[in-house]
Amino acid sequence: MKKFYLVVVALAGLVASAFSAPVLMEGIAAIVDGKPIMRSEFLNNLYHFQETPEGAAMTEEQQKQYVLDKLIEEKVLLSRIDRDSIVVSDAEIDQRVTAHLSQLAASQNVNMATLEKAIRSQLGVSMAQYREQLAKQIRSHVETQRVRQRHVGAVSPTKKEVDFFYQTYKDSLPRQYNCVQLSHIQLKIEPDSAIVDSVKRLAEALVDSLNLGIKFELLAKNHSQDSSAEKGGDLGYYRRGLLDPAFERTLDLLKNGQYSSTPVKTDRGWHIVRVIGRKEDGVRSAHILLRTIPTAADYARVLQLADSLRASIKTKDDFSAAAKKFSTDKSSNFAGGLLGWYQKNEMEPAYVDPVSNLNVGEVSEPVEIDGSYHLFRLDDSRQIRELTLEEDYGKIEAMAANHLENEKLNALLKKWREEVHIEIRMTE
Repeated sequence: MKKFYLVVVALAGLVASAFSAPVLMEGIAAIVDGKPIMRSEFLNNLYHFQETPEGAAMTEEQQKQYVLDKLIEEKVLLSRIDRDSIVVSDAEIDQRVTAHLSQLAASQNVNMATLEKAIRSQLGVSMAQYREQLAKQIRSHVETQRVRQRHVGAVSPTKKEVDFFYQTYKDSLPRQYNCVQLSHIQLKIEPDSAIVDSVKRLAEALVDSLNLGIKFELLAKNHSQDSSAEKGGDLGYYRRGLLDPAFERTLDLLKNGQYSSTPVKTDRGWHIVRVIGRKEDGVRSAHILLRTIPTAADYARVLQLADSLRASIKTKDDFSAAAKKFSTDKSSNFAGGLLGWYQKNEMEPAYVDPVSNLNVGEVSEPVEIDGSYHLFRLDDSRQIRELTLEEDYGKIEAMAANHLENEKLNALLKKWREEVHIEIRMTE
């Protein structure tokens, strides 16, 4: 049976290992397209690889060859990043670092001050040093992802390919530990239609102002209820698929410099959309956003519905029927609200409290998360479980897609390696 090694890279772990690495006599292990692989980098990676199950199954020579090959591939990818002129802004990296730290703090149920103390005591570094090392890892990850997107793209495996992947690698797929199976009913808190209509009329009045010659940037600064207002509504470049579908459909209809003649409705409110420019992998756009904000009465109305549903649900079939009829989560309502299996330590932080005290078969009190009320049902709970196609098709499909993408990328790397000069100097 073939082995499939699912490598989960914890950025915090990588940073920790960077600071705990032993001091080594420096030298150059290899040069790839003018970029050196330092001896310390090679030996540190070798040291950590030897601690993994995959590394432990190899001889020392095989370990060295494997690690060196991976480092060479990283440098080949860096060369491709340069050749493709892929640029990731410092602002984007800083935003991702901040988001990662916030998620890390939330997952440990601590505030940022406590997290900073833990980093200093456990790793012996300041938060500034930690952020700097984390930024390097995140930048490398983002740049690699951009190369994958440009040359490999998203792979959607067929059912036959997913089945084949599962049968080939099922013995080495990761198990789940201390896990729960959840279903939910999501009830989005929408503003009253009268509010939606009144905000639309305000947006239409702004379109009239644009038609009279008032500058888009001025109206955005004075009226937009988005953080981009201070930049005249400029959102920068976004690749297709990252913005709201209705927003993107409007962009497709506009030429450079044009704005939408009618406001565009999304979950956030009404937008007046403008195209600033286009390039191969994205559109630079601007918008004026007028939010449609629910009132206290809207919250009370949805909460009353949630309470009523909870009181009427007696069985799993009752819950499933209610989810199909009322839930606004289109990704799960058709399946009776089924969310699937989660390891408790990998659950969304907002899900933890509502389900932590539930027994199997119980339904939570309504809880407000990100503008919706949710009812959670604990369907099952297990200490250890294997992934199955019946219950985990989505997870296995994602693994199969990643596997196929890696195969395509590895074929490209083999080709790109032949296009650059590689000099092996030392691996001892």
